[in-house]
Amino acid sequence: MALVTTVALAGSVSKTAEGCTKAHAVLFVSKSGDHGKEWARVRGVLNANPDKWKVVESVEAGTAWQVSFSQYDVKWNEGATAYVAHCGHGGTCNEFAEALIKIQPNLGSPHVYCGEVPAALSNPQPGSP
Repeated sequence: MALVTTVALAGSVSKTAEGCTKAHAVLFVSKSGDHGKEWARVRGVLNANPDKWKVVESVEAGTAWQVSFSQYDVKWNEGATAYVAHCGHGGTCNEFAEALIKIQPNLGSPHVYCGEVPAALSNPQPGSP
């Protein structure tokens, strides 16, 4: 039996299934504490593609191109904040994460999850790109 490990290369997206109806893209983590500056990075994707994504308060499961945003504290990493996009369609979160690293290549490697947000994230707050 072989152990298979997936490692995202810097500047690449670890994607989820296109058909996922509850997707979350952990776009990046920062310790800057300047949430306005960090959300401005995300806003760049929306500004570059004004007709592609629809920002909503709460995404509808199975609906493509809707996205909402939250920021989370990162457990076991004092002062770190995770900036997260939520989508009702896995392909939407995959594409949003890819668009982000095209305009912000130094942010690292976004990871898109299907289901619940990772357990390491706590204290969700609305995000404001």
